[in-house]
Amino acid sequence: MANKVQEQTDVMVEAKGKLELFFDKWGNKILWVLVAVAIVVGAYFIYKNYAASKHEAMSLEASAALNAAETIEDYAAIATKYEGTEAANTALYSAGALALDAGDLAAAKSYLAKYQNAEGPAGEILNASVYGLRGDIAVEENDLQSAASLFRQASEASRDELTFARFMDKLARVYEAMGDDAKAQQCYKDVVAKYPQYASFYENLIRE
Repeated sequence: MANKVQEQTDVMVEAKGKLELFFDKWGNKILWVLVAVAIVVGAYFIYKNYAASKHEAMSLEASAALNAAETIEDYAAIATKYEGTEAANTALYSAGALALDAGDLAAAKSYLAKYQNAEGPAGEILNASVYGLRGDIAVEENDLQSAASLFRQASEASRDELTFARFMDKLARVYEAMGDDAKAQQCYKDVVAKYPQYASFYENLIRE
Protein backbone atom coordinates (compact mmCIF):
# COMPACT_ATOMS: atom_id res chain seq x y z
CA MET A 1 0.00 0.00 0.00
CA ALA A 2 2.85 2.35 0.98
CA ASN A 3 4.63 1.59 -2.30
CA LYS A 4 1.46 2.46 -4.28
CA VAL A 5 1.09 5.76 -2.46
CA GLN A 6 4.77 6.51 -3.08
CA GLU A 7 4.34 5.73 -6.78
CA GLN A 8 1.37 8.10 -7.03
CA THR A 9 3.35 10.78 -5.20
CA ASP A 10 6.29 10.33 -7.56
CA VAL A 11 3.98 10.66 -10.59
CA MET A 12 2.46 13.86 -9.19
CA VAL A 13 5.89 15.32 -8.44
CA GLU A 14 7.08 14.45 -11.92
CA ALA A 15 3.97 15.98 -13.52
CA LYS A 16 4.33 19.10 -11.41
CA GLY A 17 7.95 19.35 -12.41
CA LYS A 18 7.10 19.07 -16.10
CA LEU A 19 4.35 21.67 -15.73
CA GLU A 20 6.76 24.06 -14.02
CA LEU A 21 9.32 23.51 -16.75
CA PHE A 22 6.64 24.16 -19.40
CA PHE A 23 5.64 27.47 -17.82
CA ASP A 24 9.28 28.41 -17.27
CA LYS A 25 9.84 27.96 -20.99
CA TRP A 26 6.52 29.18 -22.44
CA GLY A 27 4.88 31.19 -19.67
CA ASN A 28 5.95 34.63 -20.88
CA LYS A 29 4.94 33.87 -24.47
CA ILE A 30 1.54 32.59 -23.39
CA LEU A 31 1.06 35.70 -21.26
CA TRP A 32 1.90 37.97 -24.17
CA VAL A 33 -0.47 36.07 -26.46
CA LEU A 34 -3.27 36.50 -23.91
CA VAL A 35 -2.45 40.19 -23.56
CA ALA A 36 -2.45 40.60 -27.34
CA VAL A 37 -5.83 38.85 -27.63
CA ALA A 38 -7.25 41.08 -24.88
CA ILE A 39 -5.96 44.19 -26.69
CA VAL A 40 -7.47 43.07 -30.02
CA VAL A 41 -10.83 42.25 -28.44
CA GLY A 42 -10.85 45.54 -26.53
CA ALA A 43 -9.93 47.50 -29.65
CA TYR A 44 -12.74 45.78 -31.59
CA PHE A 45 -15.39 46.78 -29.08
CA ILE A 46 -14.02 50.33 -28.84
CA TYR A 47 -14.11 50.63 -32.64
CA LYS A 48 -17.59 49.11 -32.79
CA ASN A 49 -18.93 51.61 -30.25
CA TYR A 50 -17.16 54.46 -32.03
CA ALA A 51 -18.56 53.41 -35.42
CA ALA A 52 -22.07 53.13 -33.98
CA SER A 53 -21.77 56.56 -32.37
CA LYS A 54 -20.42 58.07 -35.59
CA HIS A 55 -23.21 56.47 -37.66
CA GLU A 56 -25.82 57.79 -35.24
CA ALA A 57 -24.39 61.31 -35.48
CA MET A 58 -24.33 61.08 -39.28
CA SER A 59 -27.93 59.82 -39.31
CA LEU A 60 -29.08 62.79 -37.22
CA GLU A 61 -27.25 65.18 -39.51
CA ALA A 62 -28.74 63.49 -42.57
CA SER A 63 -32.27 63.71 -41.14
CA ALA A 64 -31.84 67.43 -40.53
CA ALA A 65 -30.61 67.91 -44.09
CA LEU A 66 -33.55 65.88 -45.41
CA ASN A 67 -36.05 68.09 -43.58
CA ALA A 68 -34.50 71.17 -45.17
CA ALA A 69 -34.22 69.74 -48.71
CA GLU A 70 -36.45 71.11 -51.47
CA THR A 71 -34.93 70.37 -54.87
CA ILE A 72 -33.78 67.30 -56.76
CA GLU A 73 -30.21 68.50 -56.30
CA ASP A 74 -30.71 68.75 -52.53
CA TYR A 75 -31.99 65.19 -52.28
CA ALA A 76 -29.33 63.83 -54.62
CA ALA A 77 -26.61 65.46 -52.50
CA ILE A 78 -28.03 63.92 -49.32
CA ALA A 79 -28.17 60.48 -50.93
CA THR A 80 -24.49 60.77 -51.86
CA LYS A 81 -23.12 62.43 -48.73
CA TYR A 82 -25.01 60.29 -46.21
CA GLU A 83 -25.03 56.99 -48.09
CA GLY A 84 -26.03 54.10 -45.84
CA THR A 85 -28.44 56.09 -43.67
CA GLU A 86 -32.25 55.91 -43.72
CA ALA A 87 -32.37 59.59 -44.67
CA ALA A 88 -30.20 58.96 -47.73
CA ASN A 89 -32.51 56.15 -48.79
CA THR A 90 -35.55 58.39 -48.38
CA ALA A 91 -33.75 61.11 -50.33
CA LEU A 92 -33.43 58.73 -53.29
CA TYR A 93 -37.20 58.26 -53.27
CA SER A 94 -37.81 62.01 -53.08
CA ALA A 95 -35.32 62.73 -55.87
CA GLY A 96 -37.00 60.10 -58.01
CA ALA A 97 -40.46 61.52 -57.34
CA LEU A 98 -39.39 65.07 -58.24
CA ALA A 99 -37.58 63.88 -61.36
CA LEU A 100 -40.73 62.05 -62.46
CA ASP A 101 -42.82 65.19 -61.84
CA ALA A 102 -40.33 67.12 -63.98
CA GLY A 103 -40.72 64.58 -66.77
CA ASP A 104 -37.13 63.31 -66.52
CA LEU A 105 -37.86 59.59 -66.60
CA ALA A 106 -34.23 58.57 -66.99
CA ALA A 107 -33.18 60.46 -63.86
CA ALA A 108 -36.18 59.16 -61.92
CA LYS A 109 -35.31 55.57 -62.84
CA SER A 110 -31.67 56.13 -61.91
CA TYR A 111 -32.48 57.43 -58.41
CA LEU A 112 -35.06 54.74 -57.69
CA ALA A 113 -32.71 51.98 -58.87
CA LYS A 114 -30.38 52.87 -55.98
CA TYR A 115 -33.12 52.66 -53.36
CA GLN A 116 -32.81 49.82 -50.81
CA ASN A 117 -35.95 48.35 -49.25
CA ALA A 118 -36.52 49.73 -45.76
CA GLU A 119 -37.87 47.95 -42.67
CA GLY A 120 -40.74 48.60 -40.27
CA PRO A 121 -44.27 49.90 -40.99
CA ALA A 122 -43.05 53.30 -42.25
CA GLY A 123 -40.39 51.57 -44.33
CA GLU A 124 -42.99 49.29 -45.90
CA ILE A 125 -45.06 52.30 -46.97
CA LEU A 126 -41.96 53.90 -48.49
CA ASN A 127 -41.12 50.62 -50.27
CA ALA A 128 -44.64 50.53 -51.68
CA SER A 129 -44.34 54.14 -52.83
CA VAL A 130 -41.11 53.34 -54.68
CA TYR A 131 -42.81 50.45 -56.48
CA GLY A 132 -45.64 52.85 -57.24
CA LEU A 133 -43.32 55.47 -58.72
CA ARG A 134 -41.71 52.82 -60.88
CA GLY A 135 -45.20 51.82 -61.96
CA ASP A 136 -45.97 55.46 -62.86
CA ILE A 137 -42.79 55.56 -64.94
CA ALA A 138 -43.86 52.40 -66.75
CA VAL A 139 -47.25 54.01 -67.51
CA GLU A 140 -45.46 57.08 -68.93
CA GLU A 141 -43.43 54.74 -71.12
CA ASN A 142 -46.65 52.97 -72.17
CA ASP A 143 -45.34 49.70 -70.72
CA LEU A 144 -48.64 48.67 -69.14
CA GLN A 145 -47.61 45.08 -68.40
CA SER A 146 -44.70 46.28 -66.28
CA ALA A 147 -46.91 48.93 -64.69
CA ALA A 148 -49.44 46.29 -63.67
CA SER A 149 -46.73 44.14 -62.10
CA LEU A 150 -45.23 47.09 -60.22
CA PHE A 151 -48.58 48.35 -58.90
CA ARG A 152 -49.34 44.81 -57.74
CA GLN A 153 -46.02 44.74 -55.88
CA ALA A 154 -46.78 48.16 -54.43
CA SER A 155 -50.13 46.97 -53.08
CA GLU A 156 -48.48 43.94 -51.45
CA ALA A 157 -45.44 45.75 -50.00
CA SER A 158 -47.27 47.34 -47.06
CA ARG A 159 -49.92 46.38 -44.54
CA ASP A 160 -51.24 49.95 -44.57
CA GLU A 161 -54.84 50.01 -45.80
CA LEU A 162 -54.62 53.37 -47.58
CA THR A 163 -51.49 52.25 -49.40
CA PHE A 164 -53.17 49.00 -50.43
CA ALA A 165 -56.29 50.79 -51.71
CA ARG A 166 -54.26 53.44 -53.52
CA PHE A 167 -52.20 51.03 -55.57
CA MET A 168 -55.00 48.56 -56.20
CA ASP A 169 -56.91 51.52 -57.65
CA LYS A 170 -53.95 52.34 -59.92
CA LEU A 171 -53.72 48.68 -60.89
CA ALA A 172 -57.41 48.66 -61.80
CA ARG A 173 -56.98 51.70 -64.04
CA VAL A 174 -54.06 50.03 -65.82
CA TYR A 175 -56.21 46.97 -66.46
CA GLU A 176 -58.95 49.23 -67.79
CA ALA A 177 -56.43 50.86 -70.14
CA MET A 178 -55.44 47.38 -71.28
CA GLY A 179 -59.09 46.59 -71.97
CA ASP A 180 -59.30 43.94 -69.23
CA ASP A 181 -62.40 45.09 -67.38
CA ALA A 182 -62.77 41.82 -65.46
CA LYS A 183 -59.38 42.23 -63.78
CA ALA A 184 -60.10 45.89 -63.07
CA GLN A 185 -63.35 44.95 -61.38
CA GLN A 186 -61.57 42.30 -59.34
CA CYS A 187 -59.14 44.92 -58.03
CA TYR A 188 -62.00 47.04 -56.72
CA LYS A 189 -63.65 43.97 -55.20
CA ASP A 190 -60.40 42.92 -53.53
CA VAL A 191 -60.15 46.28 -51.79
CA VAL A 192 -63.71 46.07 -50.48
CA ALA A 193 -63.26 42.44 -49.43
CA LYS A 194 -60.15 43.32 -47.43
CA TYR A 195 -61.42 46.66 -46.12
CA PRO A 196 -65.26 46.76 -46.07
CA GLN A 197 -65.19 50.39 -44.93
CA TYR A 198 -64.36 51.32 -48.53
CA ALA A 199 -67.59 49.78 -49.89
CA SER A 200 -69.40 53.09 -50.27
CA PHE A 201 -66.46 54.61 -52.13
CA TYR A 202 -66.36 51.78 -54.67
CA GLU A 203 -70.11 51.17 -55.03
CA ASN A 204 -70.26 53.20 -58.25
CA LEU A 205 -67.20 51.46 -59.69
CA ILE A 206 -68.15 47.87 -59.01
CA ARG A 207 -70.55 46.33 -61.49
CA GLU A 208 -72.16 43.04 -60.53
